[in-house]
Amino acid sequence: MRVKPIILLFVAFVLFSTANVYGQNRKSKTKKHTPTEAEYVESADFFAKGLILKSKGDLDGALALFDKALALNPNDDASWFEKSKILQQTNRNDEALEAIEKAIELNGENKWYLVAYAKICRITENYTEYVATYEKLSAAYPTDLEFLDELAFAYYFTGDYANAIEAYNKIEKEVGVDESLTIQKVSFYEKLSQPEKGLDEFRKLIDYNPTEPRYYALMAEFSARNGFDEEAIAAYEKIVELNPDDPYVHISLADYYNKKGDTDRSFEELKKGFSNTTLDLKTKINLLLNYYQGTFTPQQKIHALELSEVLRQAHPDDMMSHTFYASMLYENEAYDKARPIFLDILKEQASNYSVWEQLLFCDLNLQDFAALAKDSENAIDYFPNYPLPYLFAGLANSQLKDYVKAQAYLESGIQFVVNNNTLLEQFHSTLGDTFHAMGNQEKAFDSYEKVLLINPENALVLNNYAYYLSLESLKLDKAAEMAKKAVSLDPYNSNNLDTYAWVLYKLGKYDEALVWIEKAYNNKGNSSGVVLEHYGDILFKLNRQEEALVFWEQAAQKEENSALLKQKIQDKKLYE
Repeated sequence: MRVKPIILLFVAFVLFSTANVYGQNRKSKTKKHTPTEAEYVESADFFAKGLILKSKGDLDGALALFDKALALNPNDDASWFEKSKILQQTNRNDEALEAIEKAIELNGENKWYLVAYAKICRITENYTEYVATYEKLSAAYPTDLEFLDELAFAYYFTGDYANAIEAYNKIEKEVGVDESLTIQKVSFYEKLSQPEKGLDEFRKLIDYNPTEPRYYALMAEFSARNGFDEEAIAAYEKIVELNPDDPYVHISLADYYNKKGDTDRSFEELKKGFSNTTLDLKTKINLLLNYYQGTFTPQQKIHALELSEVLRQAHPDDMMSHTFYASMLYENEAYDKARPIFLDILKEQASNYSVWEQLLFCDLNLQDFAALAKDSENAIDYFPNYPLPYLFAGLANSQLKDYVKAQAYLESGIQFVVNNNTLLEQFHSTLGDTFHAMGNQEKAFDSYEKVLLINPENALVLNNYAYYLSLESLKLDKAAEMAKKAVSLDPYNSNNLDTYAWVLYKLGKYDEALVWIEKAYNNKGNSSGVVLEHYGDILFKLNRQEEALVFWEQAAQKEENSALLKQKIQDKKLYE
């Protein structure tokens, strides 16, 4: 039953002997007690048991045993060291610092004690001691690269970049030229505003291996960033020479020329990079979007379209290239060219909602309402819970004068609108126009009221609502108020100006009506049969019959005019 204690006693004796080896040359400032032989043995036993508990994760138990060891042998630097480590692990940093200082006082040459001391100094923000300790370690062990690396970090950590560079230079003498060391030193030279020295470091790296394209890329990027234009171009050209199939160099050159404001050369480099099939399509598209920062000027839209064609040719079997090309056609308002491509894409990707949406907008922009009706109804088959196709179906059928069908789509689709007031406005507005065309003024006006509850400044609805009220001679004061507001919101819109003039006419305010109909006429209203006829009506009320006849005759040459216009001209008389 005595086997285990004997083993522990043996371990303790070995550890005790090791501790004495570390401390054989130490100079202790304080020796309060010289242990007896029995105390040495018992202290070593506590130390050994402490190590065992520490290995099992029982830090409190281990700390208690190390304290017992130190109570018997306060000059045991190994126990102070282990105690310091546990205190530091449990964030008792001030106590840990005292313990490691005692270990160093007893054995100041033990490098691991100094490492532990430096770590605690950094944690407790005693940066002077942190740096000084690693300076001492590096001087004592000049070939220990870990100490040199930590010293470099200590200098960097404290902002002493010049000394950090020197530390890395010492490491470089031991290991030779190294890419990571070069990058570190260059970054420090930049912080010191000494980019020329950074350039020299890249030159040294290239001299070490002049066939590595990556080194030229690093130098090119650094040179471009610091205004060394000739060096940047030379480095890029060297990459092309070493690796002509590298697409990234052309992308980098494109970015370089773009930043220099040379958009033509930038564009040419992009085309070279994008035509290279070794670079995947998704990466190219992301690069393009990042290059233009997500927005396109008119010229950039043209360039993006040409680049999208390059992508389509480089990746003909990838549907994404066709989708992107069609999207760029759309961005360039080439809706007639984009539409058939979207249709072809949907033959293979019918579940791609974004393509359906772009197709519907193509139809709308082309004012092809028959196509819009067909395509939107097909989209609804695939996406029965998406509101936008219903809106397009309603709008298209309303334009095709199939009002019953339009109403059905609009009233179905509005149920799917969630947290989107803009879309809700569009539904109610289109429903209002549809109901008006069906002759159901009550429902039309109710729909317009719903729009104005959402957005009281919807100029289009304010105008239409006011005009339709005026046609029925209903609530003319309200109509005048809405028409006036529509004009204030959109003062150069001839429709708004004409509506306001017409409401004033209905109110019998002919002089005011004349002022506003003249404004409508002068803001492109001279091509509208409605404006011209209204102009004639107002002039007639002001007893300017001959002038009125001139405007009626002009209105008769236009498509939009009233059924009474022909009789007005024939009888030279106003009919209402």
